[in-house]
Amino acid sequence: MSISEISPKDVFDKISAGEHLQLVDIREDFERNTAKIDKSLHVPYSQFSNRAKTLDEHRDIYLLCRSGKRAGVAAKELESLGYQSVFVIKGGMDAWARNGLPIDGESLHVWSLERQVRFTAGLIILTGIALSYSINANWIFLSVVAAVGMVFSSLMNTCGLATILRMMPWNCQHSR
Repeated sequence: MSISEISPKDVFDKISAGEHLQLVDIREDFERNTAKIDKSLHVPYSQFSNRAKTLDEHRDIYLLCRSGKRAGVAAKELESLGYQSVFVIKGGMDAWARNGLPIDGESLHVWSLERQVRFTAGLIILTGIALSYSINANWIFLSVVAAVGMVFSSLMNTCGLATILRMMPWNCQHSR
């Protein structure tokens, strides 16, 4: 078996034609809470290895993530388990949205959590620099703390800032 890519438009056309697809959204909860495709099955990537065998091996499987990369990895995993008909939606949810295809979700304007983390960390660093020049040189330590936090986050593969941002009202409104 070879893993095939399929355009979001082709998947949407199949759905519109009444085909009963096994559309599997492997984005994490915080991503899916922002926007999702109607009637897609949710199997978060972080749980995919444990839940992959719950998918119907006799039906075509269409995998969707944000950009298509995680879906490609998940497709290889399904291939190794013997699944025969697996498709990766090329470009993922980003491409689905760019094509103007229907999406369920009221807060499509909410940035991804990764983007929120980058913005907030950058803002903290810039604030520390600005305050150190305008008020007191010791404010530079705010920038140092943010930079150290980013390095620690990378080394430990965890992110305290993401945990805090995930609890913000704009990120929680669909999970209540």
